[in-house]
Amino acid sequence: MIRVVTACLFAAIGVGTLAFAQPVPPPIAQDQQVHKSTPSKGVPAVGVQFRSDLGLPLHSLTTLGGRIDSARRTGDPVALAHAASELKVAEKVAGKNSKLTSSQVLGEAAQLAKLRRQDAELQSVLAVSDHVALESEQVMELKKLIEMNKAEASKLPASEEPKPGEIRKVIVNNYSTQYIDIQINGYLRGQVLPGRSKTFTIEQMWNPIIVKGWGDADETTFGPIQLNGRFGTYTWNINGDSALPNTP
Repeated sequence: MIRVVTACLFAAIGVGTLAFAQPVPPPIAQDQQVHKSTPSKGVPAVGVQFRSDLGLPLHSLTTLGGRIDSARRTGDPVALAHAASELKVAEKVAGKNSKLTSSQVLGEAAQLAKLRRQDAELQSVLAVSDHVALESEQVMELKKLIEMNKAEASKLPASEEPKPGEIRKVIVNNYSTQYIDIQINGYLRGQVLPGRSKTFTIEQMWNPIIVKGWGDADETTFGPIQLNGRFGTYTWNINGDSALPNTP
């Protein structure tokens, strides 16, 4: 009897050891319904001295930074790609790079085009990548999205719209003193005035949804935040630099 109990005890210990030896799976990321953001400061392209950095007297370089910032705010990946191509030519002539490189600008264009998922924009950015260095991984992602768009177009009639139960919304509460332009998946959707709230309908039917805000200056941004589609309505509370008032 003692031997049987001992054997059972060792067997139990062995099972427990195996159980503890199994890797613990990482927790599943939860989709948050309420998000909170404060301003982030970046370096706008208009502050980059392209003519000085490259040592070229090209007049177009004096407006390049402003055009890049405008394309960022309005969500125009094709304009960003063209700016990258223009900058690449200047880099070749100068034999050096500026603080903001053509590859970096084209990378932004690729990311924006992937968010928007418009076939013509994807094709345009991909075409520019032939003569401006773009990471092979991003090239493959662009090609994959182009093929996905073709497959979806062959399945769904052009007139088909999202079902009412599938419509998602995001409520933006602007507690800051800035006028904030709101982008949803790279599309400029409108402006939220200081101290006001505005509800935006999320038209894209895929996940994740990326929402970003642009403040009074091109250097001031809010987010981006990521929505994964678990809820029908989201809330995004935007505060000022001091994170006040303390919103729920």
